[in-house]
Amino acid sequence: MSKKLKAAIIGSGNIGTDLMIKILRNGKHIEMGAMVGIDPESDGLARANRMGVATTHEGVDGLVKMPEFADIDIVFDATSAGAHRHNEVFLRGHKENIKIVDLTPAAIGLIVCPW
Repeated sequence: MSKKLKAAIIGSGNIGTDLMIKILRNGKHIEMGAMVGIDPESDGLARANRMGVATTHEGVDGLVKMPEFADIDIVFDATSAGAHRHNEVFLRGHKENIKIVDLTPAAIGLIVCPW
């Protein structure tokens, strides 16, 4: 059996929180590594914390400072198109080959449609 991919989710709103729960409940090849937000009072960050997921309210700056970042293989960005453009450049500056899945209409990279 191969190791599971370790994921971080940027965006602790409804989309990011829903994805986190799906990964926690059903992830066969992927597991949660971190939930990232910018609002320390975010319901999504509080829920992640209660579910045992490492969290930061300091955005991608906080993510790269977390010890968990060393193990992150893939990042799901559930922020906004403008924020995603910044996040993509910033994260690649810290981990060049990191996989980033854009869940926003930023139009960066390949367009993927799951079946």
